[in-house]
Amino acid sequence: MNQRNDFKAFSISDDANIVNQEKYEESQSLQTGFPPENVSTHVLNKVLRQSSIISSVVANFIAEQSGADVLDNGGIAKLTAQLNRALEQKIATNIPCASLTQKGAAQLTNVIGDSDTLVVTQKLAQEIVNSLREYTDNRIKTVNEVPVGSPIPWPLPNPPVGYFTCNGSAFDKLQYPKLAEAYPDGKLPDLRGEFIRGWDDKRGVDSGRRILTSQGDAIRNIEGSFAGMVTPNYHLATRGAIYASQVLGIATDGSFKSVNISDTDTPYGFGFLASRVVPVAPENRPRNIAFNYIVRAA
Repeated sequence: MNQRNDFKAFSISDDANIVNQEKYEESQSLQTGFPPENVSTHVLNKVLRQSSIISSVVANFIAEQSGADVLDNGGIAKLTAQLNRALEQKIATNIPCASLTQKGAAQLTNVIGDSDTLVVTQKLAQEIVNSLREYTDNRIKTVNEVPVGSPIPWPLPNPPVGYFTCNGSAFDKLQYPKLAEAYPDGKLPDLRGEFIRGWDDKRGVDSGRRILTSQGDAIRNIEGSFAGMVTPNYHLATRGAIYASQVLGIATDGSFKSVNISDTDTPYGFGFLASRVVPVAPENRPRNIAFNYIVRAA
């Protein structure tokens, strides 16, 4: 069904009595209007054609989109309502939803989600900003509670931004004045492969130490002995880390029966082996887990 459109274009044939575009633009009437009793019809026809074509195009759009007749009956309010409905229909049917891959219309939302088509409102954007600001402020507060220069165990090979690795390297005391308060010589402690020990501070457990001084490794003394003669076989017994080259058995007191000293044909041999008493390794160490020590730079 074709809708009725009362708005027709005027003077649209090829041989219409109109002035050409160049002369029309040069016409004084464009600025002053037509003088009384001297109206140029070919210029007037040009004016009527331009205005009527635009009105006809708009009327056709209304008719096609709304499916209603567009009548020239002076009903401005009705024509306005029809135009609004036609525009809404055009948007609803011909304009796609905006996405990351195409232009189009987008719906607003006040809810955080994972949609690729919804657009946040100013209210939601402000709520997100406020939430991030609160999170950042709390993070900054937590970071600032860690004293500058305090070694922190870090589980990754590289420190985060704003931190140094405790590897004995020098730093700029002018650029990091707070770090220089902790390490006045401008050099970080080298904690690679080291354990941190609490400062004795006159307790008497580790006397004579100053803060930031290093200490070599040491172990408790390991003792062993020759326990004497074990009768009636006259075997020399050993205890602890001392051992003999020949072990003949175990005496009733738990010591090893060793070299028969009455046998002059038997070579004697004794040794000291800490592994007979304690676990051993190329270094002295407690049980441990390896972390990367870092300090906050400021």
